[in-house]
Amino acid sequence: MRRELSVIFTDLAGFVKLGLDDVATVTLLREYYGVVADCVESHGGVIDKLMGDGVLAHFNAVSDCPEHHKKSRACAAEIAEKVSSIKVNGKNLSVAVAVGSGEAEVAEFLAGVHHTVTVIGGTVNRVGVALRNCKAGVIDADKPA
Repeated sequence: MRRELSVIFTDLAGFVKLGLDDVATVTLLREYYGVVADCVESHGGVIDKLMGDGVLAHFNAVSDCPEHHKKSRACAAEIAEKVSSIKVNGKNLSVAVAVGSGEAEVAEFLAGVHHTVTVIGGTVNRVGVALRNCKAGVIDADKPA
């Protein structure tokens, strides 16, 4: 099903360089994922995937989210602000957040007993590429660099 939607990708800056052991990594990711999920859900979005130290979220894909364009941008700014308050080894974390809007396919997939609904298409790819060009803070994939 094709929908007009908004997408957010996040990535913790310098995550590998933190050099955390496994237990500390799990503790940090739980806190980080919690912050991102709270922000996304409070703005009407849905977490699609937790990917290592990154998150994919979307707005207006699986449920209606009026003003998803505006809400996703507010969410992106809030994620950047709140994640930067998390401290690791005495330093504040930094996160890169990319956001963009446009049409994409909303598709359901089954693999054995695993079931997922995700977003696919040029809009998603464009936001993912924008994330690679963002070291920290928020980048809007819909605005020229």
